[in-house]
Amino acid sequence: MPDPDTAIADDPVPPWRDRVSAAARTLAIIARTRPGLTAAIAALTIIAALLPPAALYISKLLIDAVVAAIDTGLDADRMVALRWVVVEAAILAVLLVVRRLLLFEKARLHAELGFAVARLILDKASRFSLARIELPRVQEMLIHAKQFAAARPYALVVRGFDVLQAAVTLISITALLAASAPWLIILMLLGGLPAFIGNLRFSGDAYRFYTARSPQMRERNYLESLVTNEAAARERLHYGLGDALLGRYSGLFRDMYRGDQKLQGRQAVIGSLLGVLGSAVFLGGKLWIVAVTIAGRFSLGQMTMLIGLLKQGQNAVNALLGAFTGSYEDILYVTRLFALLDLEEGRNAGTLMAGPAPGDGLRFDAVSFTYPGAPGPALDRVSFHLSPGTRLGLVGINGSGKTTLVKLAAGLYQPDAGRVLLDGLSLAEWEPTALARRIGVMFQPHVNFKLSVRDNIEAGIGLSSLSPDAMERALASGLATELVGSLAEGVETRLSKRFAEGVELSGGQWQRLAMARAHANEDADILILDEPTAALDAEAEAAFMAAPLAPGRSLILISHRLSNLRTADQIILLEHGRIIEAGNHETLIGLGGAYADLFALQADPYRT
Repeated sequence: MPDPDTAIADDPVPPWRDRVSAAARTLAIIARTRPGLTAAIAALTIIAALLPPAALYISKLLIDAVVAAIDTGLDADRMVALRWVVVEAAILAVLLVVRRLLLFEKARLHAELGFAVARLILDKASRFSLARIELPRVQEMLIHAKQFAAARPYALVVRGFDVLQAAVTLISITALLAASAPWLIILMLLGGLPAFIGNLRFSGDAYRFYTARSPQMRERNYLESLVTNEAAARERLHYGLGDALLGRYSGLFRDMYRGDQKLQGRQAVIGSLLGVLGSAVFLGGKLWIVAVTIAGRFSLGQMTMLIGLLKQGQNAVNALLGAFTGSYEDILYVTRLFALLDLEEGRNAGTLMAGPAPGDGLRFDAVSFTYPGAPGPALDRVSFHLSPGTRLGLVGINGSGKTTLVKLAAGLYQPDAGRVLLDGLSLAEWEPTALARRIGVMFQPHVNFKLSVRDNIEAGIGLSSLSPDAMERALASGLATELVGSLAEGVETRLSKRFAEGVELSGGQWQRLAMARAHANEDADILILDEPTAALDAEAEAAFMAAPLAPGRSLILISHRLSNLRTADQIILLEHGRIIEAGNHETLIGLGGAYADLFALQADPYRT
């Protein structure tokens, strides 16, 4: 699997082997999706390809029959002409029905294939590790997959059917031309080459242009969200950011628009010249057919048929070659989809369900971690032991490594050096669901799920169902019982004004639900709470601190309010990713060091 740092090269056009592989894998997705549907579309495509040349041949017979009836005046000749009218009308009616059926079946394929590809993208994204999905390159690849590659597999399939239809039409037209004027076959083929050359030249240019603009597209999408998202509306309105944000959005659009217009302008000019050249070839063939007909070589019906065949043949050549060039461009985008699907996920999930030292708890053994591109480590040789039933407090200024430590303790990051152990087993060796059952986490910032209250709580156990008693206990642990009781629909209440029936909550109320979510898993013997009281009022904060731990459950509590850590069995003070002080509250105050200074800073206003 490729690494995301090298998966997108400076020149993003992939090599041929990747394009061939992408095309083959796209066909495999289609085969898995609806093989019967694609077979039906193929059959209808062949019928639709044969009917237009057949109609031209019937029109030739019709015109010759009409001329004969005029010359002879016989009723039998008139009846022949009328029969050909009926046959031609029947062919055109069948062609109309077949084309309607093709549109219907292709729409079904579009929906089902689009879902299948979107599901592949979302499934891959859901399995990325946190460190992997945070990489800017991976974010770019996800954007390209969602904006381009999700629709391109369908376009690639449709162009395949276009190739089939054009090829069948071309073969039938070639057979008819060979019987009357074989040299027109060469003229027909030459007439389609100019447009093919132009399309082939510009398909790569368009791909390079749009894929190179991924950073601008990401910024433009973000600016759109700042203007339309309710979460940003308060500050945007208060600080009057609307015009400035729209100005930046407009600047990005104009920059991309100028480049796009230059590309489109070149395509228009060169495409028009090549189109005129193709039309000149057709006109030359038409003049020859008319001249030969006047000389008596062709009948009037033959002349009409040959002109129609030459035009349809040239269109078929254009369609055939255009489908090839379009497929080339589609494959360029589809290769990016499979480059994403082939990325290393960054999660080497273990298989073990228990450690060799039951009851040992959580250990950090000389753990170091550095973010990609960061000038220094976020954690540097951190070691501590959290035994069952104990409280550990983490404190430090912003950027000291507290949240990074939480992500490592939850198994979301893997350390660059050292080990994180649970019951004597490295977290990397734990089976993910088994690890999740052991650890309940409240992250900072936490997610406010715009779903029901029930979903917000049950997200803590993978959206599995909680029994009524377990739901009550989770709400009580999160200090959310009274909040949920005040909602008209209780735990079934839909949250957020984004939905018509939704109810909006305050920051503190959302935080209570996040705490309840962390407590939803009653089997978790380790609880990690990152700033759980940041948005709570004083009364709720006091109630939270007074709540006892469940027997055997240990707690890692991160808080800037040092008064919340006074009951901790051990307190760790982090600075620049290192432990600079450790001990309980009384010990650290007695040291008179950095912790004591911070505590005094927070206590002084109250003493005053």
